[in-house]
Amino acid sequence: PRAAPPTPADGAARRDRDGRQTVDRDAASERVRGGMPHRIAGNSAAATAKMPAINHEEGVSACLLVNDENPRLPEWIAYHYRALPLRSLIVAVDPASRSSPDEILIQWFTEMGLDVRPWSEKRYLPNQMRGPCKSNDPEKCLWHHRDRQQYFIMKCMAEFKKLNKTWVLLTDVDEYLVYNRIRGDDPATPMDEAPEGIPTISNWKYHNEVGSVDGVNVGGVIDGTVNGKYLRTDLLDPRSEVAYGQVVEDLGHNKYFLRDDVAYLESNALEEAPPGVPTVKDPWFAKNLFYVRMYNDTYDNNEDGAFVQIKMDWEIGDEKRRSFYGGHLITDIRNRTYFVENEHRLWPPRYSAKDSLAARARLPFLGSGRTVLDVLKAEAREGYAHGALGPCLSVPRLLYGSREDENATNDTAPEGFDGRHFVTMRYRWHANKGEFEASKYGKTIIDVSRVPMEALSGKALNIHRPLTYYCRKDPVKYAISLFRVNHYLDSFEAYSYRNDARSHLRQCKECYEKKGSGAAV
Repeated sequence: PRAAPPTPADGAARRDRDGRQTVDRDAASERVRGGMPHRIAGNSAAATAKMPAINHEEGVSACLLVNDENPRLPEWIAYHYRALPLRSLIVAVDPASRSSPDEILIQWFTEMGLDVRPWSEKRYLPNQMRGPCKSNDPEKCLWHHRDRQQYFIMKCMAEFKKLNKTWVLLTDVDEYLVYNRIRGDDPATPMDEAPEGIPTISNWKYHNEVGSVDGVNVGGVIDGTVNGKYLRTDLLDPRSEVAYGQVVEDLGHNKYFLRDDVAYLESNALEEAPPGVPTVKDPWFAKNLFYVRMYNDTYDNNEDGAFVQIKMDWEIGDEKRRSFYGGHLITDIRNRTYFVENEHRLWPPRYSAKDSLAARARLPFLGSGRTVLDVLKAEAREGYAHGALGPCLSVPRLLYGSREDENATNDTAPEGFDGRHFVTMRYRWHANKGEFEASKYGKTIIDVSRVPMEALSGKALNIHRPLTYYCRKDPVKYAISLFRVNHYLDSFEAYSYRNDARSHLRQCKECYEKKGSGAAV
């Protein structure tokens, strides 16, 4: 990628009499038209320019790691330029990519003034990791890609913090951030407390045990604690939604409320260890074995940070292990007490169902003129999140499959454009909302102005939860999220085009169809 955007000497940009940069649109369009993807008829920056202006001096930033994404990139930029509004973008190109996004990025700089910064590997990767994956093992190449991704997003966020930016979006080019407005097909909203007369199960776990009743397959039981006593339900009614804050019913017509165990444990967590009690960090489980980093070891005098095993009387999945959580005390088989680091002390709080629904009801329509940044500011200032909107917002994903919308016509696209050439208009059938099996883990948008620079060093934890101490560990619930990320599978031709670590799977038509089969609602 070019080290810097083009200068006015290109002939595409020039200065007016007051020194402000202007653009020779014909020159810019003529120069880059050959690099535009074939499926987008025309110029996406020019189409965006025709729409009413949205003025934001601040704007939102984004970090993109791309690999053969030229067919998708113009639509992604155009959408987020309007919706966020995207005003700063750092792009890194995977060395396995067969195409360069340079021409597309130049167009957005010259025609729309988007602050685009192409990065080479030297900006974010250690020497030993640069270059394409050299292994023939797809699994090793996948981890090579993930390492690259984790280094890139941390360096990118740190750069935006240095530039005094605020919110930074972390998604891929096939993912679009949208308002999560209330709809009739939403999953049930979790309740904050049990309905009157229905017992509460705490420290609960779902077990996928299959049975048959009158020739109909039913499955799943829950065990946990009710009023201090262990309980195991009968097989559950298949209509029950197994999730915290919901009421489930078994085939014996017994109803139970599933407590939000995470919220409960956070509500009574300790901020720090009691005097004389060692602190354990970075817990790691290997079956029934338990390892930690030990600090202030008053028992065996291990050095701070020593990696040691603590012997517990836990079994995998049993109730004692389920109640393990940061900010609480644990006791080993020798009756020694340890404090588990309260890693969630800086996490955004989990909001009540009532407040979350009220906030979703306030969300605008796309195209209303209000942007994602407008909503974030309004909610932080006076909405349900007043004084408590965390710096890391986890956002659920919703997978859109390969079934095409036959009604995607030119009526839904700007004049001179064909709606069938845009994934966001062409594909409108999606997975069941809130269903993890199809949509998987969410993504994040992070306010780097509220994260200390030392937290933005090294590698991210992962793309779904980059920051240990600022992003929640538990998956975000669809029904209480202000935003969501629409994840588009796209056509098989587009899906299989990328030359990335999953190329062997992307070439599998059967795999593609199986993935899309769960997204046809």
